[in-house]
Amino acid sequence: MLFAPLNVISCYTFLRSGLTIERIISGVKKNDYFGCAICDEKVMYGVPSFINSMEKIDKKYLVGLSIEVEEESLCLYAINEQGYLNLCYLSTLAQQNPITLQTLSSNNEGLVGIIETNYGKFKEVFSSLDEVNTTFAKKYASFAKCFSSFYLGIEITSREEIKYAKKVREFASKYSYQTIAFPKIQYEKKDDAIILKIVKTIKDNNKIDIKEESGQHYFMKETDYQKIYTPKELSLTVELIKLSTFNFHHKRGEMLHYPGENSEATLRQLVAQGLVKKGLSQNVNYLNRANHEIEVIVKMGYADYFLIVQDYVSFAKNNGILVGSGRGSAAGSLVSYALDITNVDPIVHELQFERFLNEGRKTMPDIDIDFMDTRRDEMVQYMRKKYGHNRVANIVTFQTIGAKQSLRDIGRVYEYHGWLIDNLSKAITDPDLSLRECYKKLPAFKALVDSDNYYLEIVSLASKIEGLPRQSGLHAAGVILNNNPIELSMPVAFDLSDNYISQYEMHYLEEQGFLKMDFLALRNLTIVDTCLRLIEKYENIHFSFYSLPYDIPETYDIIRNGKVMGLFQLESTGMKRAAKILKPTCFDDIVALISLFRPGPMDSIPTYGKRKEGKEKPTYISEDVKKVLGPTYGVLVYQEQINSLAQVMAGFTLSEADLFRRGVSKKDSKVLKSLQEKFIKGSIKNGYSLRNATEMYNRIEKFANYGFNKSHAVGYAVLACQMAFLKAKFPLEFYASILQTSASTNDVKFNEIVSEMKSLNIEMSLPDINNSEIMFSIKEGKLIYPLSEISGVPYMMVNNIISERKARGPFLDFFNFVTRLYPYKISEKNIESLINSGAFDSLTPSRETLRASVNRGLQYAELNYNEDGQMNLSNNFIQSPSLIIKEDNPLINLNLEYDTIGIMLSNNPLRFKKDILKERNAITISEALESNKIVTFGGIIKARKVISTKKGVPMAFIKLFDETSEIEVTIFSDLFTNTMKYLDPNTIVLVTGSNRISRGEKSFIAQNIELLEG
Repeated sequence: MLFAPLNVISCYTFLRSGLTIERIISGVKKNDYFGCAICDEKVMYGVPSFINSMEKIDKKYLVGLSIEVEEESLCLYAINEQGYLNLCYLSTLAQQNPITLQTLSSNNEGLVGIIETNYGKFKEVFSSLDEVNTTFAKKYASFAKCFSSFYLGIEITSREEIKYAKKVREFASKYSYQTIAFPKIQYEKKDDAIILKIVKTIKDNNKIDIKEESGQHYFMKETDYQKIYTPKELSLTVELIKLSTFNFHHKRGEMLHYPGENSEATLRQLVAQGLVKKGLSQNVNYLNRANHEIEVIVKMGYADYFLIVQDYVSFAKNNGILVGSGRGSAAGSLVSYALDITNVDPIVHELQFERFLNEGRKTMPDIDIDFMDTRRDEMVQYMRKKYGHNRVANIVTFQTIGAKQSLRDIGRVYEYHGWLIDNLSKAITDPDLSLRECYKKLPAFKALVDSDNYYLEIVSLASKIEGLPRQSGLHAAGVILNNNPIELSMPVAFDLSDNYISQYEMHYLEEQGFLKMDFLALRNLTIVDTCLRLIEKYENIHFSFYSLPYDIPETYDIIRNGKVMGLFQLESTGMKRAAKILKPTCFDDIVALISLFRPGPMDSIPTYGKRKEGKEKPTYISEDVKKVLGPTYGVLVYQEQINSLAQVMAGFTLSEADLFRRGVSKKDSKVLKSLQEKFIKGSIKNGYSLRNATEMYNRIEKFANYGFNKSHAVGYAVLACQMAFLKAKFPLEFYASILQTSASTNDVKFNEIVSEMKSLNIEMSLPDINNSEIMFSIKEGKLIYPLSEISGVPYMMVNNIISERKARGPFLDFFNFVTRLYPYKISEKNIESLINSGAFDSLTPSRETLRASVNRGLQYAELNYNEDGQMNLSNNFIQSPSLIIKEDNPLINLNLEYDTIGIMLSNNPLRFKKDILKERNAITISEALESNKIVTFGGIIKARKVISTKKGVPMAFIKLFDETSEIEVTIFSDLFTNTMKYLDPNTIVLVTGSNRISRGEKSFIAQNIELLEG
């Protein structure tokens, strides 16, 4: 092994390389190189993944960085810890400013420098010189002085470059420089050169017609490199890698210190104050638990961590930013509760601190906090302001070209017909599969690719760019904090506001010692905030979110009856079915419901339901076990129950029990054997039989991988029940809130919300030019659709309409409206959108009449104003014109209504298809839901969900509705393959099938589906 490629450009030099880390590793393995280095331009995004992957194949590596200095292309390599830290710092600087030779000379320790002689000023000047002059030579002497080891990189990719390389070698020899083999590598195989053409075309937003190209920037065999480089140039690549003593796996971050001299004393003081505030300071159980938790927290060095979290949570609450009740195992901490980090009493709910933190835990604790999604950024900004701009960073993510995106990109740059790309995209029913996996696992996709060479060509090209990152983005929640400026120990990038962004992804940060905190944006909190404001506005009642009641019968009635739209964690179809089986009547039932509705425990839902109703009796092997499992009717529901069983049966301490739980859940066969022996031995010692101990261990092992954290479930259940309380007591305000915060009016959820409202006889009126506001509003017991949600009416125009109405009163008729809005430059399109939405129905019922009269209205409005835009007073006598009377077509009105507001509120298209439905012997959906026979019904598709079966073939679930109800239909693979092309939202179909019961759940299975018409 004589060679190690050093100038490997990975895909993290975005859209300038075809090398994913996997392809780099493949090239290194196939050619059995001694080692390898990556050297991306200005960034170190790929370093962690590259290092981990190289270590897996037991190959040596170097970490590099390519920068421009004095118009030269310079590659820097870290050979020790200080070199790595300098590389991080230079990468950070390079994001915003060019690196000067002076900057380089001040941050050069531990770095090796290689000039790319085929690029930059060196190539430009040197290739034109007949003889090297002193000025030229001196320039590179100043570069060489910056490094203990400095090289001239030789790259030969053509016959012409052989002569050039000889000239560089002569220069190097004359001035005592060393030349090193330095081929630039940008793709894995020779014919992958086309990838560079494609990604450049994508980057430049151009078109391309070349489909094949070969090049020289690939991983060659060592024997090929031996033909073009000297033995010394090749051996130097290996010697350089051998120089490195750098170890990436080293903690470089430091826990951020909370301001103040003594964190422990501050923590104890704040916890004591919190217990007093909550009236718990005289309770021995609380005092003992608080002291125990504080001892563990302080011993493990996390006092600062808790103080930092309580500080920013306090900031949020003091500034009207709603904070969630708690998520994750942190809700099991009494210290968290006393500090108002969580709103859940862990002693009342029997939550375990050890599930959150114990001395055996090797990783940092995680206190994840939910904030209103509309104000989450304020929290991060607060952290920057308090602790310093350079000590807080967002976390980078990468937007990778997936299977469908690669097809779209190839379709665009090669100008393939759109229907070819659409057909391929629709056949990809599992978004997690690669194109290669789609071909292997999805019969419909395979059949399509095999059916036509065009499809094969598109997929072959797309697979070349699949997996390449297109650009960087931001992690939705994660933020890292550090006690020192972050750029001194990790490379950072910057956003448009110069805020720091880590160059490493989230899963590499903890190993590096950086404190990561999740500031989570939760839309449900924004819904609650909106609802509370509406209640105050319309009912004149003020509620504090943190003291909202929820443990009332009406809360559980709402959930039990399946009216769960908008309720946190409870609104899926499956959860709705589970709620009907469990029939929750108390808070603990909601905690159990949230925990059971997961793969694995889901099978226990019918058992839990039967036992809760007394239809089945649980048995327990001892009173101690009954205390643990009795509250859940003998069903293992929570991870904490594993801990408790290990404690009461095997005699483990709670810390040992949590380590046991973690070990069992990892499914490591060697570890499992020792854990099983320890559990059974301890249980027998405590009087349990071998049979009972073994059976319980087997139950635990089966459950451990799926079990839910009860602390997490309790925190979630609090918010779910708070929302259910608001929904039960203030339904109009609640529905206005969830509708207002839906992603858009034509998304699936919006329609489901409206469908649920109809089932409760809650009416929503069409937008109205004289009543609608910017947001959903309430009037005379109805919800009024807002003007701001009408497609084709800009937000500014909505403001103008409402301002004009408030200033000069209601609009009297259509022409009065057009005339008054004319000075605001209302357009024909704006007016037509308002007409199509039904906003003028209260003034003129015929929409077709108004559509025909738009131009007449604009002409009339123009006559009423002078050229300077002022009302023409002399023309006050001009009579308002008459409308052009036209007859409405109800179906056209409905379709245009749907286009503008995303829903059909005024009518239903199935009403106009009654004759066809009758002719086909179709029944209503409500009748189909109750039938035990094979039936046919008509419905409008609301949503479609596609999954892959265990065999890897696609099947689907579709939701349909009519005037009577809605239904979810299961479509198995064969039928789905034949019908998927028309199973799109808002399509009217006829479904034939029957209800089946499996595991206590009823589902409708389709035998046939066809379009109602055509």
